[in-house]
Amino acid sequence: MNKTALPEWLLESQGPLPKTAGNKWCIRRKGFVEKTVDELSRLMQEEFYAEKVAHSPGLLQEIHPGAKVITTLMLIGVAVSLRSWFVLLFLNLWAMLLVYLSAIHPATFLKRVWLVVPLFTGVIIFPSLFNYVLPGTPLLVITDFGHPVHLGPWTFPEYLAITRQGAAGGIVFILRVGACVSLALLLTLTTRWPALLRAFKLIYVPQVFITVLEMTYRYIYVLLLTVSDMFAARQSRTVGRTSTSEQRRFISGAMGSLWNKAFNLSEEVHAAMLSRGYTGQPRTLVRFQMRRLDWLWTAFMVAVSLIMLWGDRIIG
Repeated sequence: MNKTALPEWLLESQGPLPKTAGNKWCIRRKGFVEKTVDELSRLMQEEFYAEKVAHSPGLLQEIHPGAKVITTLMLIGVAVSLRSWFVLLFLNLWAMLLVYLSAIHPATFLKRVWLVVPLFTGVIIFPSLFNYVLPGTPLLVITDFGHPVHLGPWTFPEYLAITRQGAAGGIVFILRVGACVSLALLLTLTTRWPALLRAFKLIYVPQVFITVLEMTYRYIYVLLLTVSDMFAARQSRTVGRTSTSEQRRFISGAMGSLWNKAFNLSEEVHAAMLSRGYTGQPRTLVRFQMRRLDWLWTAFMVAVSLIMLWGDRIIG
């Protein structure tokens, strides 16, 4: 292309990028608009990963969805009732074995469970570690005041310490939550969503809740794609960096536009369903039939649950 055909401002040299004091190139920090786009992309990638795992050849993928739902709920009930950290540790290791046998990447699974569980459960159990909240045998004395501490009508011991009972209770609580989250994640990763919703009917979940979950799952990604397109269009038409107030105005406008799109979409979908004979009772093409493998799996999981309850009673 002839340079003379280009506008003069496009031919002007802008010079090198400014440098920092450390002689490094400046990197523009992302605003919350860019971070929102990245987060939407991450959510879609996680959904694609879940669908890929559900269609992969593995042990849990071959089990009847109804059998998986019942046995998972049974194991979660067992995990809630266990009191021995040793048996809870065995249950978590059992979940990791199922991860391996179900063709799930162990690092991804551990990141989803054990990077989140200690953080949130730690905030809950942190006060119970100390003798001021849960009296017990001192395990680690943090400070010794030399005299009882009076705080209004309450009197506390002369030392602040982490107790053995508090630490043991915290470990049990973290292992219990980790086991429950691991089992629930295994169920959702190895079961296709339509089959999972169909299996919920076996435990008598009301049909209205199943319908709401199914419609939410089906159309939430349509709205996510719409939001992603809106942010991408905004970025492609933005020159330079916008101020925080401008980004807030765009976010508020995008929220209103998305709400309007969602409302119109719901009306259109409902009208389309009525025109195709929808009477309030959804029908599904998924048909379930228990096989010998499913019955053997259910019996085996019942036996494992009884063994863990027996071991917890002996140890605890």
